[in-house]
Amino acid sequence: MNYAKSIPRDAGGAPMQGYPAPVPALATSNRETTAVSSIIILNQNTTTLEVSAFGGQGGVIRWVPIAESPTVSPYGSVVASGLGASFDHTIPSGQIRRFVVPRQSQGTNVGATGSVNGLYQRVATVAAGTTAASIMVTEY
Repeated sequence: MNYAKSIPRDAGGAPMQGYPAPVPALATSNRETTAVSSIIILNQNTTTLEVSAFGGQGGVIRWVPIAESPTVSPYGSVVASGLGASFDHTIPSGQIRRFVVPRQSQGTNVGATGSVNGLYQRVATVAAGTTAASIMVTEY
């Protein structure tokens, strides 16, 4: 089942690759000092993300399962380097990456887009290196 919002199409019907879905953002977040991992709870209807990193060595993100909490390892966080590195994607400094929120479970028959399709509901962000970076996340 295709749950992500469609990419835009031009007047001739051709897909406009590289453009975000032609809908307003559901939510945005910006972290200017990203030396410590931070979790973003996604809007219940979010199906795609745009993530950008500026400064330092960029940023990393990790899809956080709903079962993880401050007491359940790996504690709902993301680690960019070393033996405990636990990230899913990197975002180079000065670039924008687009993601379709992956499925975590089979989903339910009721609720918002995220729960119906079993999508991850949280994402963690942190700077990719020792120098702080700004990480901005836009939810669609």
